Amino acid sequence: MSKGAGNKTLLWVVVVIVLLVIIAYATGFFKTEVDEGGTLPDVEIEGGQLPDIDSDVGSIDVDTEEVTVETPTIEVEEATPDEE
Repeated sequence: MSKGAGNKTLLWVVVVIVLLVIIAYATGFFKTEVDEGGTLPDVEIEGGQLPDIDSDVGSIDVDTEEVTVETPTIEVEEATPDEE
């Protein structure tokens, strides 16, 4: 038997076992019940202080300048109906 065939067989066995457990749970063969509800632990939070951070960052200079741009002139003529 090759090594790949053994891995496939093991995979199928695991899949069948998982399916059997799901079917057994779904049909009520076994069920789980919780007697007592769980609780979260009590946690006390004391005041603290944020860390002091000193950052050196680059700077960006944004300049504006006034520029005149020539725009083309467009003339629109009303369409005339074709006379037949």
